[in-house]
Amino acid sequence: MLIASNIFINIMSTWKLIQRRCYDLLSYKYSLLVILVAFTCIFIGIVHFGEVWLTWSKEKYEAVFHSFNDNILGKSFQKKLCQHVPIDVVYTWVNGSDPVFLENLQKHVPIMDLSTAASRFSDKDELRYSLRSLEMYAPWVRHVYIVTNGQIPSWLDMDNPRMTLVSHEDIFSNKSDLPTFSSPAIESHIHRIPGISDKFLYFNDDVMLGAEIWPEDFITQAGGQKVYLAWWVPDCSDICPWAWVGDGSCDHACNTTLCEFDGGDCQTTTVPIDSETIKEKSDDLYKYLEDSRENNNELNNILHDKNVVDLLRNDISVSTVQMLPLYNLNTVKSIDTLDDFRNNGNVELYMRSNVYVKSNDKKIYKFAGVLQPVYSKLLRRNLLNKTAKHVEQLRRHHNDINLAPSNNSVKFGKFAYSNQWKHNIRGLDTYAESLLYVNKIYNVAYGLERRKVPAHMPHLIDKWIVNDMQEKFKFEFKKTSNHKVRDSEDMQFAFSYFYFLSSEKRKVPIGEIFDMFDTDKSRTWSDREIRTLLSRLYPLPLDYNLVMEFENAITNCSHDTVLSEIIDVPPGERYLDSTLPIVSKELILNCESVSRKMQSKFGESSRYPHEIIKAGKNEIFEMLTSNVSSTVQLLDEIRRDPKKFICLNDDMDPIRHSENEVVRALLNDFYRSLYPLRSTFELPAQYRNRFSHRHELLEWRANRAKARNLLLCLVALLLSLTFYHMFYHHIRRLCRTRELSIFLV
Repeated sequence: MLIASNIFINIMSTWKLIQRRCYDLLSYKYSLLVILVAFTCIFIGIVHFGEVWLTWSKEKYEAVFHSFNDNILGKSFQKKLCQHVPIDVVYTWVNGSDPVFLENLQKHVPIMDLSTAASRFSDKDELRYSLRSLEMYAPWVRHVYIVTNGQIPSWLDMDNPRMTLVSHEDIFSNKSDLPTFSSPAIESHIHRIPGISDKFLYFNDDVMLGAEIWPEDFITQAGGQKVYLAWWVPDCSDICPWAWVGDGSCDHACNTTLCEFDGGDCQTTTVPIDSETIKEKSDDLYKYLEDSRENNNELNNILHDKNVVDLLRNDISVSTVQMLPLYNLNTVKSIDTLDDFRNNGNVELYMRSNVYVKSNDKKIYKFAGVLQPVYSKLLRRNLLNKTAKHVEQLRRHHNDINLAPSNNSVKFGKFAYSNQWKHNIRGLDTYAESLLYVNKIYNVAYGLERRKVPAHMPHLIDKWIVNDMQEKFKFEFKKTSNHKVRDSEDMQFAFSYFYFLSSEKRKVPIGEIFDMFDTDKSRTWSDREIRTLLSRLYPLPLDYNLVMEFENAITNCSHDTVLSEIIDVPPGERYLDSTLPIVSKELILNCESVSRKMQSKFGESSRYPHEIIKAGKNEIFEMLTSNVSSTVQLLDEIRRDPKKFICLNDDMDPIRHSENEVVRALLNDFYRSLYPLRSTFELPAQYRNRFSHRHELLEWRANRAKARNLLLCLVALLLSLTFYHMFYHHIRRLCRTRELSIFLV
């Protein structure tokens, strides 16, 4: 009670003190003027606050609470965005001319040529202009993350709230893998960036935007993902394209470990089978002749060659012809001489797929088994192509590739990786070799498939799909993460991701298949819905016997199945002449014959929705060389018709220093012509970052925070002492304990 009374007394004393001070102020000569000025300032402040509040509620309120304003410019794109999906952007960047970087590279990778490394990791300010293009043509992205090994670009504004610099230490789960100079190793961890959106765009620093892009360029209307594929992966060997592998015909040139033992064609095929031709505009070297007359003429020209004639006379025999039991033996049984072969009249008969022959005009012919021994001798005598390159390729093929055993005991999909894979002698770069490595792994996991390489453009990545992919191929990605530089056994990030996304399947339960065809949601199948099912289940036109077989199967199941639930069938479910019972989900689940047919047709679907798109319309990918004139022409062509995605890769000769400097100047001028305005991610032109490495910046910031906190403590202490001395007597009077007088009686 005494404490409460003391608090009350102190409050009243303070209030009286304030009253006395107000009376003292009003007693001054100009007190009325002071009061008028004070009220004027209060009124102006209220009006100004109202204006600020209106502006804030119109723009900033939406920027804080409205998702369409959550982007790098803080503006609303609600009228242009069909749907809002938070999407961040991730860049990987390195400055190869940094002395610290080169020292670490030499320390951890001593066999690396430093001049080559400097060329490989050279920085030509691509990141600066890529960020400018991002702000010009994709300002709807939410945040930008730049992944480096700790380096800081000299021009980067580190105080931009929409940009975060991420170091390798922040995302690598196994710190023993660091330092690394391998881009596939770094890419395999970018989905672990703290705070990154579920879907993000991955940019290489040499990828620019040349036109407006929107999420619809990467996401389908159904929420799936668009996959842009460019060119085919490199062929498995010099004389065996992937089109021959798994085509149903045994091609001995492809019956090797590198070519997956011809996709299993040589294991069960006893006779030559026609190969299906896959025609693509980019497959100029593997196009087949469409005109049979041209086939005949070219074949006859080859057969009229004197050397070929000698070989044919010596090698073609009746025993060879007996290799073709499926052919018309009445036509081929008399082929013992070259004249019989020429004059047979049915030349197309011998254009069966077993051996391809390459003529001087770069056209490919695939001959029947009847010419196989002839083809082998033609190769040995070098009569088909007399270039030294082809001879060397053939020598490498025959000397270095282990053919499969004749009994074909090694089954496709169960063989182990050969050590020979690590000794690629075809002159492919590490990127191409790693593509073949991933392709081989995916052939085992998902079946043989001819795959294309993703286009050089920004890739939309779902971090949860990446988690699933790395969980399935844990060993391969762990090995990739451990590589210090690019390796032939890297899991190429984009290639691995997109083919995992498109190849993963899920089992569709029968109940879901039933619901898919129950379009009226009546929980039963009408005759019309059953007709739709049959049209997708069997080839058209529908065979009446197949329809009756299906209906009889359902009728028999209805007799043998006791349903636990009786469903009220809406009117109009059955045709007038229909004899079908009520077809409910429970009936289909208990009808094994019908369920098995449905499961075989619809029981498997893509796990992740996606759409395959052929690249080339909106992308430009070019290699910059040391040739100045060709570089000028190339850059002018891009200026004339810029695409949405522009990627200029460095393929300059490190020896030609003077030409390279000119090319770099031309490239910088090209970037400045397309992206002249400074972005919000850049410092003003007169400023540069004080620190070139993040640890220096973090150390400076820590020291600055300590100094600031110490200064604040001193200021607080000084203010406390000042107020104490100003109100010393009042404080003592307020804190003094008042006691009642004691009267003596």
